Amino acid sequence: MEKRAQWMVGLGILGLVVAGGQVQRSHSADEGSAASSSYEAEKAKALANPYPNDAGPATIDVSSYPPEIQDTYKNLFLVKCSRCHQTSRPLNSQFVEPSGPKDQHQAKIAEWKKTHPEMFQDKLVWQIEGWTPGQPGVWERYVKKMMSKPGCNISQQEGRKIWQFLTYDSEHRKTGANAAKWAEHRRKLLADFKASHPARYKELFETP
Repeated sequence: MEKRAQWMVGLGILGLVVAGGQVQRSHSADEGSAASSSYEAEKAKALANPYPNDAGPATIDVSSYPPEIQDTYKNLFLVKCSRCHQTSRPLNSQFVEPSGPKDQHQAKIAEWKKTHPEMFQDKLVWQIEGWTPGQPGVWERYVKKMMSKPGCNISQQEGRKIWQFLTYDSEHRKTGANAAKWAEHRRKLLADFKASHPARYKELFETP
């Protein structure tokens, strides 16, 4: 009789463990479903509110970038940043933030003003903002904004790596020897967007 009671108690404990596992799996599935819904809602919002950037390429050649930057681009940026919007949006943005130590940003920008003054004449082509004691750089602000979106599962470490990729890419692909090529590309995106989305263009760039 005592053995039978022990056996019944064991079955009861096993049942609780199994049920607990089912509840945990169900909870995890609910969380995954909620995150997926959040991504879909954000992506729908992005598609409903287009930018000139969206018409540009969604991938770039990073073969000349440092290995760690290539890894971030392939395994973080392309994977996680495409959940809420097209990767063409940041890749074709006018945003430029110097790469490297933040306390060197302003010195680098000052040098650019001497060597490439044209980059400071049209903010729709180059919006150059580095770190200052009073404000983060433009890409750092953008990444933090994206991380605050509902359902975003980008960790602080991942966000920092994505920020490092975006600053490195914006400096190397949009400035220096590549400045003229970038300007031609960006201005075409703007002109095409103005022709195809005149009301949205006015809302974004001509409304005070």
